[in-house]
Amino acid sequence: MELKETSLYPGVKKHFEKQGFVVRGEVKDIDVCALKDDLLIGIELKRNLTVDLLIQGALRQKICDLVYIAVPKPKRVRKNRSFNNLLHLLRRLELGLLYVDIDSNEVLEVLEPAFFNLDKARKALVGKRQALLREFKGRSLSLNEGGSSKVKLMTSYREDTLKAVALLKMKNACAPKDLKEIGLKSTILRDNYYGWFKKISRGIYELDETKMVEYEVYKEYILIFQKELKY
Repeated sequence: MELKETSLYPGVKKHFEKQGFVVRGEVKDIDVCALKDDLLIGIELKRNLTVDLLIQGALRQKICDLVYIAVPKPKRVRKNRSFNNLLHLLRRLELGLLYVDIDSNEVLEVLEPAFFNLDKARKALVGKRQALLREFKGRSLSLNEGGSSKVKLMTSYREDTLKAVALLKMKNACAPKDLKEIGLKSTILRDNYYGWFKKISRGIYELDETKMVEYEVYKEYILIFQKELKY
């Protein structure tokens, strides 16, 4: 039997009446309205959580003090990354979320609608913002295609490592201080994250020719970096 949006109404009505609200269905174009004193709450009922439902909820905020969206309770509530991202979006929109158990007419209030303080949220993630800016400023070329997935991305660290490869191709061998002179981290050779370098004596490194097939994939970029180095 196809689930109807009206199946959500008894549970939602019961939920708000328990809190002392007077509840009415289909008031003007709002699925459910709940009123207590001067607090007016709008609730939109849908079989699925969709973009249209979010838009509908946002529109109700123009005339209601608080707005909830109500959908059937999933058989299993998975509190994974996707779920947390959904809650973040709802918080940004200042919408509440109700899960309605159709069989028992019980409601789980997943999220209460509340004012979202964007400045506070940004302060909490100031470290991630700084890391993003470091990565952005650390790239000298625009080598990644926006929207790419399941491909090796050109990070600032990979770019710096390729600059070290370019330097070694021109000098045959070099020391960490040589990297420092061209603005690179002196630890790149020692850390050897990609395994492209080989230590030949104390503090002296050269390219590992057995790994040539790996770094030669970036041959065109290495040539660009060689021109930049102007050795």
